[in-house]
Amino acid sequence: MTPSEINICLLGDGKNLSGIALCLGNSGHKVFLPGDALPKSYLTKALEAQNNIFLDPNWSSLPNADLIIIHCSENILLKKELLGKISDLASATVLVGINSESYALTDLQEGFPAPERLIGLNWVYPAHQTLFLEIITNEKTKPEPVEELMKMAKSYWDKDPYLLCKGKGIRSRLLAAMARESFHLIDKGYAEPIDIDRACRNDPGYYLPFAGNFRYMDLMGTFIYGLVMKDLNPELSNDKTPSKIIDDKINAGKLGMDKGEGFYSYSENEMQDKEEDFLIFNKKIKGLMDKYPFKKPEEVV
Repeated sequence: MTPSEINICLLGDGKNLSGIALCLGNSGHKVFLPGDALPKSYLTKALEAQNNIFLDPNWSSLPNADLIIIHCSENILLKKELLGKISDLASATVLVGINSESYALTDLQEGFPAPERLIGLNWVYPAHQTLFLEIITNEKTKPEPVEELMKMAKSYWDKDPYLLCKGKGIRSRLLAAMARESFHLIDKGYAEPIDIDRACRNDPGYYLPFAGNFRYMDLMGTFIYGLVMKDLNPELSNDKTPSKIIDDKINAGKLGMDKGEGFYSYSENEMQDKEEDFLIFNKKIKGLMDKYPFKKPEEVV
């Protein structure tokens, strides 16, 4: 099938919905956005930029969908509600991909009539400008549709996807470990948020887009990391609950740039400028990554 012959239903909420729609629309697919409660402000750019992205308030596109993608808040009740809606309307054979940062795939498959065609599918913002795509399966998953999805992501979506077959994602766990240690350092008085940001931006900000984690260890010498971890690991945070710092921010309504304040404060102009700058920066970073690509898996010993 050509991209234009593949109908994709995209439903959910959040800032990244527009980017996912653009990614799919740019690939030539017909993209349908079911639901009458969609936050249209997120979708304005996508709808204006593409003539193959359509709002579908009556959910009439679901029965003919070749792929269904759900991208919504990390709330299992909401995810189950959306899965329930599509199970009543969609084809019994269509592949369904749903984002899940913290839930195991088995938790989402429970109660779904065809668990073998429900997979985890995680994107990052802005979805139309990054190589990232995380695909999560488990022992219940039918492999053939996933193989086709991997091909589609590489050939049409300009993605560098990776497949995880144990039912859990890895990206959110890696980021959570870094965030936990960051809060621990602040709690103990070793650093302020701006120190953490400088340390991250001015060191891994340079090498991670080029090499990733393990390839950078190879570049610098794996023995160095063995020595450092031997002494440092016993001191690292193993907190089981979120830091009081983040709880206090949430309780105070300091929810981030969209609300004008998070760990820093932002004016209206700053919020708009930072968003635009981030998209420009992101596009340039992707350009560099495209220029210096990873080797194909078969080329790595």
